[in-house]
Amino acid sequence: MHKLVKTKKLKINGLINKPRWKNIHCCCIKDDIEHSYPLEDCKHCKFQECEDSIPRECFKINEYDNKGKKTVREVQEITIVRGKTNEDIIGWTF
Repeated sequence: MHKLVKTKKLKINGLINKPRWKNIHCCCIKDDIEHSYPLEDCKHCKFQECEDSIPRECFKINEYDNKGKKTVREVQEITIVRGKTNEDIIGWTF
C-alpha cells in the first residue's frame, strides 16, 4: 500500500487575474525558430516565461548562520515583485 504524500500549497501574495502584459499580442511566427522567442524579442512570451517560473508548491532552502551551521527551512509563502507599466513579474521574495 502506498502512502499519499500531501504537498502543501504555497501562498503567493501579489497574484493578478489579468495583468496588463496579457493584452500584448505574441509576435512570434509559429514553426519559424528564427522569428520566435527567445531569438525574437517577444514581450508576451518573455512575460509568460516569467509567470511560469513562479513556484506553486512549498519548497525547502538551506540557510547558514555566521558560524557555518546549516539549517533547512521550508518556504510556505512568497511575494511577487511586479513591473509598474506592464505588471510583469520581475521576481519574488520570501
